[in-house]
Amino acid sequence: MSSSRVMFWLLGSVAGAQWDQLGVVLATTGVLLLYGRRLNALVTGEETATALGVNVRRLRIGLLALASLLTGTLIGVAGGIGFVGLMIPHLVRLAAGVDHRRVLPLSALVGGAYLVLVDLLSRTVDSPNELPVGIFTAAFGAPFFLWLLRHNHTLAVEP
Repeated sequence: MSSSRVMFWLLGSVAGAQWDQLGVVLATTGVLLLYGRRLNALVTGEETATALGVNVRRLRIGLLALASLLTGTLIGVAGGIGFVGLMIPHLVRLAAGVDHRRVLPLSALVGGAYLVLVDLLSRTVDSPNELPVGIFTAAFGAPFFLWLLRHNHTLAVEP
């Protein structure tokens, strides 16, 4: 593997992604969407979630397994594209509220649209060369997190 391919994988690129690699991503995302109500209960606290009938230990193990499968698959396909999975859910939560039944599907849609736009930007800024997507996601994500910290936005559960 050439050093330029390693560099693109480390900084992220969707240039090598194939449609047949999307199956695992869609399946795990679909299963994750089913956890919305239980995640809402878990945010209220472990004791409250247990009182509401949520098996907290099993939920955490299931979520860890799903998140690991999804993250590993995506990094294997596109490399380490930072800030998309960190920034987009916060933006969606600020815009749509804290209900996981809305936040999870909207985060997937907005994150996908954001990645398409950033990929388009990475391919056109220095055309015909392609810049790594991670450069642009970091350029947008780092200032966003500084803004989020500075304004001390709390993303707590609404009563």
